[in-house]
Amino acid sequence: MDLDKISEERLFQNNTKEEIQHWCQHLHYFYYMRARGGHNCEGDSFCAYLKYDNKDDIKTKLAQIGVTLNKLEEGFIAFDPLESYSLDDLDKLRITIPQFSDFEQPQYVKVLGYKVHIWIMENRFEISVSGTKDDRTYKVSEEDFNVCVELEKEFDKLNWKSILDEEIKTQVHCISKDKYPELF
Repeated sequence: MDLDKISEERLFQNNTKEEIQHWCQHLHYFYYMRARGGHNCEGDSFCAYLKYDNKDDIKTKLAQIGVTLNKLEEGFIAFDPLESYSLDDLDKLRITIPQFSDFEQPQYVKVLGYKVHIWIMENRFEISVSGTKDDRTYKVSEEDFNVCVELEKEFDKLNWKSILDEEIKTQVHCISKDKYPELF
């Protein structure tokens, strides 16, 4: 057993080998990300990673796909997973973008009419797709793949470039050509 790869039994547990091969061979921004396992709040998804240069660039790129960054109102509380909060504080909690702490993470938004999850990190942002078929965000389907195809057409029109850096493509759960060449 190769410890640097997901076992075939687990890799093809939710979707067939043929489905995953089809997805891998036809997507050029999105990658199938198999749930790591052992994380009860993480499921399978399709993820695209895109670069940005600064605050203005991320705001512009997101605006191009219909997403606006929300500036945080006075009195908000930046969520810290190591803190305890009172019931009175819950409505004030916001998850911020660490490098732009005056803005809230976009998270669950619509892009071109499709539900996606967006997470902004330093110098890159992730767009993930799952749950299109039945709102079960822990598994992916052909419907999710079709959403990715439509989003990729828009990314091409915008002349965006996908990035899949070493940090991501070498992770076991990322079904990339580097880790799983047999699927491409």
